[in-house]
Amino acid sequence: MQLLSGSRDIVKRFIGIFIAILLLGYGVVRMGVGALSLAQTLDIVNFPDLAEANAEVKIFIDARANYQILPFSLNGYHGYILAMGVLLSAGAGGVIARAQWGFKTLGVYMVMHAALFVNFQEINPKLLVLILQIIMLFTLYYLMPPVKLLETEQSDS
Repeated sequence: MQLLSGSRDIVKRFIGIFIAILLLGYGVVRMGVGALSLAQTLDIVNFPDLAEANAEVKIFIDARANYQILPFSLNGYHGYILAMGVLLSAGAGGVIARAQWGFKTLGVYMVMHAALFVNFQEINPKLLVLILQIIMLFTLYYLMPPVKLLETEQSDS
């Protein structure tokens, strides 16, 4: 019976690491997009496709200028996206290490992501990504609880 329990733990850990790696990858993409877009707006790099994407983001921000709770400049928005990527990547790494701070960091990232919808008073398909990430976070907590939490539960037994 203990062998079966060990196999389940391995499968849970494997699935948890897979989910955490997905979040880590998405965080790296967010960091890359945020950093490159910010570099483009600061004239550090010059990529025509990125200039076009930045122009679209500027139109989005300008169109909602009167509705934003916290007004964003284009640079501020890209910096925010970069910070979200850093938190998402760091949090996913912390979860892989089974550190409690990893889950907290992912929680802060998700609050920041949700705050964008509130700030711009905009509901769009990216909300589904946020909902999926929240489900992933709870699934990760079930599959790979932080080590400190595990130690507390074992000492209670």
